[in-house]
Amino acid sequence: MPLSPIIVMWLWNMLYFLAMGFTAPYFPVLLEESGLTPSQIGLAFTISSIASGLFSYYMGRLSDRVGRLKILISTTLLASISFMLLSVGFNPMITVALFTLGMMGGGAANALFTAFSIDALEHAGLSRGIGFGRIRVGGNIGFIIGTLSGGVLVSAMGLGSIFFAAAIVIFVSALSCIEVEEVRMIENRGEASVKASSLLRGSPGIFLIIVTLVMVVNSAIMNFLSLHLINTHGASALEISVAFALMALSDTPAMIYLGKLSDRIGRAPVLLLCLAVWPLRLTIIGLSPDRLSIILAQALSSFTFGGFFVVSIAQASELVSESARGAYMGLYSATFSMGGVIGGYLWGSLAEATSYASMFLYTAIFSLVPIALSGLILMKQRRVEVYSASPTGS
Repeated sequence: MPLSPIIVMWLWNMLYFLAMGFTAPYFPVLLEESGLTPSQIGLAFTISSIASGLFSYYMGRLSDRVGRLKILISTTLLASISFMLLSVGFNPMITVALFTLGMMGGGAANALFTAFSIDALEHAGLSRGIGFGRIRVGGNIGFIIGTLSGGVLVSAMGLGSIFFAAAIVIFVSALSCIEVEEVRMIENRGEASVKASSLLRGSPGIFLIIVTLVMVVNSAIMNFLSLHLINTHGASALEISVAFALMALSDTPAMIYLGKLSDRIGRAPVLLLCLAVWPLRLTIIGLSPDRLSIILAQALSSFTFGGFFVVSIAQASELVSESARGAYMGLYSATFSMGGVIGGYLWGSLAEATSYASMFLYTAIFSLVPIALSGLILMKQRRVEVYSASPTGS
């Protein structure tokens, strides 16, 4: 008996992020071992982010016309092949090229996973906040297992082993989607050919700016936390794995309960709550004199990334029509890439010029920007609502 689309998306997400758990903490280490400096590592993330963002948008747009699943499967396979080749080990140029291909495949696949998941939830009559949160928890479970076992694999078999294992797991995630059928009927192919410019105006465009700024902040942790722990505090591979596993573990309840809370009280208050915790987390990373405090601070990921990600996906899905969802989710995925473009080189250059600790303190200051922008927008919306509700405003 075929599994339901929602269960398959949970399974795909769990397997894909199991592979990411193996590898994500060690992307900077892989690039460093290939011979790159911190600023060059930042540039490598920039290159891969630009390519991934463009690829995600066009694959999302294509999925609006031809369906989500065939694009999801093919982009997942691209990521699998790239990771398999990364396990061999090459010179810096080839390593960056393969890393970029892997990020392109994975970024596009996640955009398609998101769009298809929202389609499936709507088809089943389920809410987007708690519904997507429950699907996304599969990724957290996989990431926790992957980060913990990834550290063991690196210690026992070397860096290449985790990329080989990730390639196999990603390939299995692609196979899990083969028997699933599309849940969205494509009735008007012309309407799906929406231009990116139409999705960058008004509320959808402003929201993407906020998400981009948040991803600039998040890139500091994802790109350089492991190097900070190793180079500043002498952390072991297992300790790095524990830090990233703690992120995923704390994200798990947040994705469910903050998603549910946003269904009840609205998306904006929950998003503001999540944004407000970023400066605290980054300040702890930058100022803590020991690695244990830094590792424990990753529990704050529950608000800074876990809750924000799920609630922002629900918000994004409500800003555009179903026929443009693939394209908009491709743009949403591109904001992760754009955040990497800006943050990767910016934070890498700052770390090289100062130190990893100082770089995280600068990031804490920068994290106040999306808070201020979101607060101003929310205040403006409330003034409009009050004016519209008043007798003279009608």
